Amino acid sequence: MKYDKVRKNPAQLLSLTGFTVEEFEAFLPTFKNKWEEYHSHYTLRGKVRERISYGRKAGLLPLISDKLLFILSYLKNNPLQEYHGVAYGMTQP
Repeated sequence: MKYDKVRKNPAQLLSLTGFTVEEFEAFLPTFKNKWEEYHSHYTLRGKVRERISYGRKAGLLPLISDKLLFILSYLKNNPLQEYHGVAYGMTQP
């Protein structure tokens, strides 16, 4: 599931996240700043980062908009990990 595809259907975006396209895009710059600020100092597990983090282009969610969509849809819908894995093309580990 990618934000670029979901944003073309505003009703679907609202259902998945609780945000309209306008609200999502207005919130995106704030999320990006906070994500980069946190991620530059801590790992995703919350440990202090020992080396510089580089954004990977080959990751499953390389775009910040896709990361935000993933997080918001998880928080709003509280799906099983298996569902999220299938929807985003991820394996359980």
